[in-house]
Amino acid sequence: MSYIYFEDDDFDNMLTVINSQQMCYHPVYAPDGQFTVKNIFKLDSKDKDITIIADNNLVSPICEIAKKGRLNNELRMQKVAMFVTWTKSIHARLTCGVSLFENDTVGLATIPGEEYQLAFLHALDNIPAQIWKEIAFASRDSIPDVFLYTGVIEEIKEYQFGDNLLLLSNEAAMVKMVQLIRNSELTAIDKFIDFMNWYADNLDIAESVVVYAAMIFANIPDVAPPKNAKVKDYQKVVKGIKNQTWDVTYITLWSMFYYRDENGKNTMFATDDETQKRIVLNIIPTGEWSNAISAIFTTKNERKKLQALWKMKFGDARIRPFTNMQDEEKVLTVKNLLSHEYEVLKKMLL
Repeated sequence: MSYIYFEDDDFDNMLTVINSQQMCYHPVYAPDGQFTVKNIFKLDSKDKDITIIADNNLVSPICEIAKKGRLNNELRMQKVAMFVTWTKSIHARLTCGVSLFENDTVGLATIPGEEYQLAFLHALDNIPAQIWKEIAFASRDSIPDVFLYTGVIEEIKEYQFGDNLLLLSNEAAMVKMVQLIRNSELTAIDKFIDFMNWYADNLDIAESVVVYAAMIFANIPDVAPPKNAKVKDYQKVVKGIKNQTWDVTYITLWSMFYYRDENGKNTMFATDDETQKRIVLNIIPTGEWSNAISAIFTTKNERKKLQALWKMKFGDARIRPFTNMQDEEKVLTVKNLLSHEYEVLKKMLL
């Protein structure tokens, strides 16, 4: 049996680090990425089933530690080990499922998806919790060789999202955002209004996408636009779009899961990415996204434009796309939209 031995103030110190880094979120227990002692006791109840969806920026180093025993960046290794120790202390089930799809779909993986998954599972199931805790508290600088993952994969299985409506929709939204980012003639509010008009007409609305669009158009600190959004190299722009699409899709998927939580099930999201943290902080609890938009666009003129947008496109005036469409029709519609928006973007780079 794996155990964790906490001495003196070890647990309090771990909680301080987890809260200061704001790495893990839940709409009830940690909407701001910080856990109170009271909520930790609630989560420790036997009727709680805790799943944590981890972003690739946490899953990838966990796999690397499982295979190599350490990371080159010692502080980064301690942070990751502290996160793993934390998940084990609250008896949470950490999942890498979405990360697998990201790596294989975008082509980011340096090892096959199946090996990636097995290395991750090995890290959690076969490396003792106490070893993770000792690395987190700097009393050990690597995983002992005996606990390293050394598996060999004979059959390669690819994890592909394929024609996933949510992923395609988020990618189309990212392409539109980049088009507007490159338009230097529009103000931040006008970019947002243009985006929201297009978004409402063409796609189902995701709060994370709306908040992200508002923040990047307004140049909010610590919120990164898609990488290389303003360069002339089309392939670099596309790569940045696809990578940022996944960052937003993690959050969108997570929100779909936690909305359905019941019977003691609690789905959390964990990330070490600053942009993702800023998005999450502004969409939970439910309805927070509208407060975020109001806090970003504060002038009388901006508020007037937002009110006109809402009256024309949302509320009772909302006309949802995809009405009466089958799933296959929806996917085809968004794929056609995505192709069109990429063509528009390509022409902008000429």
